[in-house]
Amino acid sequence: MWYGAGVRTGFPSNILEQCADPPRANAALEQLRASEAAAALRKLSAEQARILAALLSGSQAALECLLAHPDWLARLLVPGFLTHARHEEGLRREVEPWLKEADVEAAFSRLRQFKQREMLRIAARDLARLSDVADVCLQAVYRLCAARLRARLGQPWHLDARGKWRPTEFCVIGLGKLGGQELNYSSDVDVIFVYSEEGSVFKTPPRPNEQTGRGLANHPYFLRLAEAMIAEIGRMTPDGALFRVDVRLRPEGKTGPLARSLDGYENYYAQWGQTWERMMLIKARPAAGDAALGAEFLEMAQSFRYPRSLNPRTLREVAAVKKRIETEVVKEGELERNIKLGRGGIREIEFVAQSLQILHAGRLPFLQGTTTMTVLQRLARYALLKPGDASELEAAYAFLRDIEHRLQMEAGRQTHTIPTERRARQRLARLMGFDALAEFEAALRQHTGNVRRIYDQILPGEEAPGPSLPPEDMEAAAAEWKTLLTQHGFRDAEGALHVLRLFLRGPDYAHVSQRTVELARELWPRFLALCPQGAPAGLQHWILSDPDRVLVRLDSFIDAYGARATLYEMWTQKPSLFELLLLLFDRSEFLAEQAIRAPDLVDELQSSGRLNRAKSAEETLADLRYGAGDADQRLWLRRYHQAELMRIGLRDVLGLADFEQNVLELSCLADACLQYGLEVLMRAHKIQKPPFCVAGLGKLGGREINYGSDLDVMFVTDARAADLPRLQLLAAALMDLLSARTEQGAVFQIDARLRPDGEKGLLVNTLQASEEYYRRRAGLWEIQALTRLRPVAGNLETGERFARLAAAWTNFTAPPGVAAYTPGWLGEIDRMRQRIEKERTPPGKDHLAIKTGVGGLMDAEFLAQALCLARGWQEANTMKALRRGGEAGAWPAPDAGALLKSYGQLRRLEGILRRWSFEGETLLPDDEPAQHRVAVRCGFAGVGDFMRALEETRAALRAVYARYFRLGQI
Repeated sequence: MWYGAGVRTGFPSNILEQCADPPRANAALEQLRASEAAAALRKLSAEQARILAALLSGSQAALECLLAHPDWLARLLVPGFLTHARHEEGLRREVEPWLKEADVEAAFSRLRQFKQREMLRIAARDLARLSDVADVCLQAVYRLCAARLRARLGQPWHLDARGKWRPTEFCVIGLGKLGGQELNYSSDVDVIFVYSEEGSVFKTPPRPNEQTGRGLANHPYFLRLAEAMIAEIGRMTPDGALFRVDVRLRPEGKTGPLARSLDGYENYYAQWGQTWERMMLIKARPAAGDAALGAEFLEMAQSFRYPRSLNPRTLREVAAVKKRIETEVVKEGELERNIKLGRGGIREIEFVAQSLQILHAGRLPFLQGTTTMTVLQRLARYALLKPGDASELEAAYAFLRDIEHRLQMEAGRQTHTIPTERRARQRLARLMGFDALAEFEAALRQHTGNVRRIYDQILPGEEAPGPSLPPEDMEAAAAEWKTLLTQHGFRDAEGALHVLRLFLRGPDYAHVSQRTVELARELWPRFLALCPQGAPAGLQHWILSDPDRVLVRLDSFIDAYGARATLYEMWTQKPSLFELLLLLFDRSEFLAEQAIRAPDLVDELQSSGRLNRAKSAEETLADLRYGAGDADQRLWLRRYHQAELMRIGLRDVLGLADFEQNVLELSCLADACLQYGLEVLMRAHKIQKPPFCVAGLGKLGGREINYGSDLDVMFVTDARAADLPRLQLLAAALMDLLSARTEQGAVFQIDARLRPDGEKGLLVNTLQASEEYYRRRAGLWEIQALTRLRPVAGNLETGERFARLAAAWTNFTAPPGVAAYTPGWLGEIDRMRQRIEKERTPPGKDHLAIKTGVGGLMDAEFLAQALCLARGWQEANTMKALRRGGEAGAWPAPDAGALLKSYGQLRRLEGILRRWSFEGETLLPDDEPAQHRVAVRCGFAGVGDFMRALEETRAALRAVYARYFRLGQI
């Protein structure tokens, strides 16, 4: 045989015949036989010989490694060394002793040899555990470089929120295949570097009273650390290099700093983050450094990489990125041979998975993950991919990754292109397990064809799906323009055309540049894409309910802003801001007016990243206290309140907060304003300790504040009776501070009529007086109201004492010792509900009365309050009380589900109505155009479907209410 010389090495010729490239394997064995590895070759078993032949036939790099280190051959083929995969813990244990050596260069040399040896072992096993090796190497390099830099410059520190010095941590975030734990044999490692806070470097730990550092700032320190790591990881030495490092995925690419603080990353992604960066961060994973900081980074990036809502252009942007790769990155003639970036390649599978993740994983956390194969399986489980398509993508991904491994094993270099030379392709086919090249190429065509077909189904191939616009001469083409407007849901095409002329060309008295006209024509299809007949299927929550009104509002906003050209440039660069404004104008008349009065507010909120975060009452109060030095506290409170309402409203409009989160944030704003308002008055009157507690009732007590809600409060004190006149004035001043109408409006309307004796009673009552009133004179409805009591602001110790008293008065598990209690109390509450239904629901409007009518919100509220009385529960939140009732077995699971679903839907509808007007909406509009707008905002295509669903919801709620009140069993 022409490769028969292999017999002299101790290899049976049949083993050479079975490998992918017998001549290459034979030649490699001859070279090893002439080296110090000859003795080890003679001792090989048949199985060891088979493994070595397969390795040498598939990888020239493996041969070069063994020639450079012939002593590795004996260890490589030790029984058991290739049988099991090595895990990260074992790899770290092997490396750990080197990191403690005084000779850092020797440690780096050992680390490089370790990496080469492990890559050789993995190539022999052909198992993808490469990311563990990379993590161990990166962690070792980090520790060595950080120790060397600390010895030379010192330790970085920063001041925490309490003003205490803390060591500043550092983390290497792995991206791409490193982040997804999917490294190839010759992959780059994509990384970015993050440190926790800005601060200073100290040779010795800073003293507690120091406010600034004496040495280098943290930013240049961590830049040096990043540079040192990149240099060591990529350094080429006689022992080889560890990895090629790619840091181009960092913010601002090649021009951006190598390292940023956590806040720096957050600000960048909030203001400038693009769709490709969302996709890139999906695979982000802490690879080295401080694991806790890495977890903080992922938490910070969570809402950016997995948004709860995205606009319709996202998939087009993803497709555009892939198109640029095909035309700009893949070399000419390689589009069909590049298994990573070409048609039907690995990148298309990853784009399918990541696109569906950024669209859905914000609402479906189960879909979040870094590993492509796992994500494909989860997408199939949620029916976002057809099971057959998911299976085809998984099979193709495994097949193409196997090809990628074998291409890169060949010479230890990064390549993704199938060679043109026939002998090389035949060797690749045999390495892939095919007897014939034609079979391999047929399988490759089938897999890439399947991938491309599925990719084309999910990602659109062309940009700009909107309609082509009629000619610029709007007078000559008026009929075409009107037809376009009518097709997209405009009711008054003539009036809309007049306003559209102003949008596209500006007013006649002002000069508008051709550039501005072009920008307007570029923006207009984005408007049409949100109209009823323009929005893509599946994105109903982005459809405008009233395009005519939105267009008029847009014109008013442009007039208020003034600089039309600047505004259009900004909208073109930030189309999401343009679409956000359109949605805002459609969803809330009140917030639209605010945006027109303060045109920069929406842009500021979006750019600052504040829309991505929920805020607690404590955080809101801390923000308010920043304005404690303002001379005009009424103005400060109102300006802050308006900005927060806009922030909370935009989060609602964009779907960044669900309904329960939305009312919680509004309630936190109310809590903070009450507390801050009291602090303002205490400073003015030089009062050290809060003299009373502000207790919340109703929606305030239950943390269920909605847009435009009044705040039901009660003032309670343990002060002496002699102090009461002064406290009455203080409580009245607090109500005036928050409720008085000024040019900037009010903060919240405060309602104290639920206090003892109502409007005739004292504003502030002592605990003793309150106890006397509720035990002897209060009506049942007043006791019922106390089920929603919650201490909110002021003296919370007094508030808790009052809450404990209220808990005793509202515990009807046994007679509670209040005059209002009778054995027939449940029937009395039911009669009260029927009276409200009759007296507060306008005649003939019951089907529109979502609060007081049959099956309205008050059915659920009365049921929850009666349940709390019957069980002795202090649960002020209606939804939580209903949920607790189901968990406690107060009603069977079907009734519990119907209650929660019906109440949740009605509350959401009430929120949508209130968001529009910021008034206490209790009735649906009775004219069909207005009902249509409400229906669309609720996600329905038309009024009929909406009203039928509402009728079913209310009927289900009334059925449960009647079942338990009529039976008298709660």
